[in-house]
Amino acid sequence: MYSPIISLVIPCFNESDRLPLLFSALEDFEAKWQNSCEYIFVDDGSTDTTLRQLESHTFCKSTARKIKILTQANTGKGGALKLGVAHATGEYVLTIDADMAAQPTDIILWLEKKKGFSKKEILIGSRELKNSHVEDFGHRKLIGNIFNRIIRIATGLRINDTQCGFKLYEVNTAKLLFGSLQTLGWAHDVEILKRANLLGYAIVEMPVHWKAVKGSKINVLKDSWKMFWEVIRIRTLKG
Repeated sequence: MYSPIISLVIPCFNESDRLPLLFSALEDFEAKWQNSCEYIFVDDGSTDTTLRQLESHTFCKSTARKIKILTQANTGKGGALKLGVAHATGEYVLTIDADMAAQPTDIILWLEKKKGFSKKEILIGSRELKNSHVEDFGHRKLIGNIFNRIIRIATGLRINDTQCGFKLYEVNTAKLLFGSLQTLGWAHDVEILKRANLLGYAIVEMPVHWKAVKGSKINVLKDSWKMFWEVIRIRTLKG
């Protein structure tokens, strides 16, 4: 199996309670991945002990040569990913949420299944595929389905799940798309995929093992409206 050099970009905002899940998943990945990799953590203006824990954790100390810890004032998840991708040096970039709802070892399964893929492809985790294994909270799944229906109508994207944070890009593709990113909040995925679609990239949905984790940063009432208006703006993007 071909294992490219990969950069894992992980946005973090007030993750102190969930960091044990993060490091457990990364330790598992470190043991199984068969090539070089780097871990890029972006602390997006956390007000808890996230940054201090990242800097002091035994995983980061034992893999120090692979670790980059970046900090910035809070911009939102999209802004954190934009900064992290700009510092990526691997052949491919994997964006993944700090709660590890999707496990980084799924990339190994993807590469076994794909047996390599074109630089004009973007692989995205999809919780809507029948061979994905998903454990979700009922209300979140309902809200997600409604939001995705709005996205399909507003943007023309024929994608079943735009919002899963688990996505794999060739590094130059990632730098191109994130470099021009304007949506720094939760709807950044929609802008990235819309831009990719306009540029002729193939967007391939892939199965994931995904388990909802308590402590979501999304405020359903406030953020849903904000995401809705962001999507309306994104629909006007031109190639």
